[in-house]
Amino acid sequence: MIIALNSATFIGIEAVPVNVEVFISGGMPGIMIVGLPDISTKEAKDRVRAAIKNSGFEYPVKRITINLAPADIKKEGPVFDLPLAVGILISAGLLKCALNLNDYIIAGELSLNGKIKKISGIIALGILAKKINKKLIIPYENINSAKFLGVDFIAFSHLKEVCLFVSGTQAYFNGEENNPVLVNNNIKNSGSKENSFFKYTIADVSRKEKKQEKYVDFSEIKGQELAKRAVLTAVAGHHNILMVGPPGSGKTMLAQSIAGIQPDLSLEESIETSNIYSFSNKKISGETGLILTRPFVSVHHTVSLAGLIGGGGANPLPGDISLAHNGVLFIDEFSELNRKTLDSLRQPMEDKYINLSRSRFSIILPCNFMIVAAMNPCPCGYYGDVKHECKCSGAEIYKFYTKISGPILDRFDIFIEVYPAALEDLTIKTDVPDSIEIKKLVEKTRKIQLDRYKNTAIRFNSSVKSSEIEKYFIISPDALELTRNAVKRLNISSRGYYRILRVSRTIADMDMKEEIDAGSVFEALNYRNTKLIKV
Repeated sequence: MIIALNSATFIGIEAVPVNVEVFISGGMPGIMIVGLPDISTKEAKDRVRAAIKNSGFEYPVKRITINLAPADIKKEGPVFDLPLAVGILISAGLLKCALNLNDYIIAGELSLNGKIKKISGIIALGILAKKINKKLIIPYENINSAKFLGVDFIAFSHLKEVCLFVSGTQAYFNGEENNPVLVNNNIKNSGSKENSFFKYTIADVSRKEKKQEKYVDFSEIKGQELAKRAVLTAVAGHHNILMVGPPGSGKTMLAQSIAGIQPDLSLEESIETSNIYSFSNKKISGETGLILTRPFVSVHHTVSLAGLIGGGGANPLPGDISLAHNGVLFIDEFSELNRKTLDSLRQPMEDKYINLSRSRFSIILPCNFMIVAAMNPCPCGYYGDVKHECKCSGAEIYKFYTKISGPILDRFDIFIEVYPAALEDLTIKTDVPDSIEIKKLVEKTRKIQLDRYKNTAIRFNSSVKSSEIEKYFIISPDALELTRNAVKRLNISSRGYYRILRVSRTIADMDMKEEIDAGSVFEALNYRNTKLIKV
């Protein structure tokens, strides 16, 4: 008898359906797995054999053929252990099936003693199950990540528990801790104890779980009022910002303060970000198994191309730009990046995704990040600093800036020059808003944007396409005339023209203005008209 079950494999950060077919026949005893399995999948036969025996079943001494379809997609990982074990037991007549298993996607790694171990990619599995209208049978250790996915699932800790469920043994569901079964959403919990977790929302758990983050508070930054206003504008509208200034001027401190003023993640954004992290080498800790705070990814200027944009191996891993999805990518010493690595940011900065191609397939990784870059104004670092003499020649400064291509610079919304604060700013105590107050203003500005772009894919002012600006932006005649004149005088590109309007819209939102006025445009132009970089 041929038994077919649903499972999945992973390509990039997406789960792809896989049909697990089990056929038991006479002949030389053994097990053959076909359908492009990798080494860990081939080794499943030994884990499954031991798990079945240690769960109280007699392993069938027959010829077992297992097909993982479609056969042209490589199957990776130990997620097929559980469906293989269940399929073998049903096909051999050792387990009676009282369910329609076609309604479920089954995934889990088995220990030799029959325990079901945690697997990677559970969020991608949930997204797939929701897409194709299936329920999940998953390891109990994965429930933290699965609770908020909006998909029906049942979680088990041992192969025997799965067999009892498949055979329809209802007496098993007694709600005891040593018999853990979790049923989510539309499937009601059959246990006698109430599943209290679903009383909470993502915000409740986030407040309970979130520790005091270590970041530079805005109130700790003395002086630098123009730079702080520029950083606030960048975060409020999710705009790319480049800070240029000599060593010790506070560029890194300004960048680190952004971590404390970013708005909280929505549930949708949290799931998106957590799914990316689940396929990386980064660990997700906590009760929810989700990323609860917006990422702040700091990149060293020696980062490799694969480390930055993703890649490495047949199945590429997310790079730093994807790990910064829905958050901030901070690159210090921006001008010291390898030219090829630097130019690789062109497409992700514009399109908010990266397409990585391989010989058999291509994957798309999301990377809707806000880039915060910092650099010195010249090789010695003191060009334009009134307190230090620049020792660089004109040729050295020219060569220094040619390392950064025009197209890369043209993708920044805000440029700001940062110079050391005056002595009186460092010593005089003034009442300045802290990060908590600044965060409230950012959240209020983001709320205005979400309301404006409701029922669209747009989240931020920075994401509005040039063709849609007239639809969403109300611009006063004076503001429009000022923008056009500035573009002509400063020789700003057409891309730069639209970026000025997007930044102006964010400034107007921060000031609670319905339309973009000349004052908003004038401030936006101050963030574009820098002496050091002309774009």
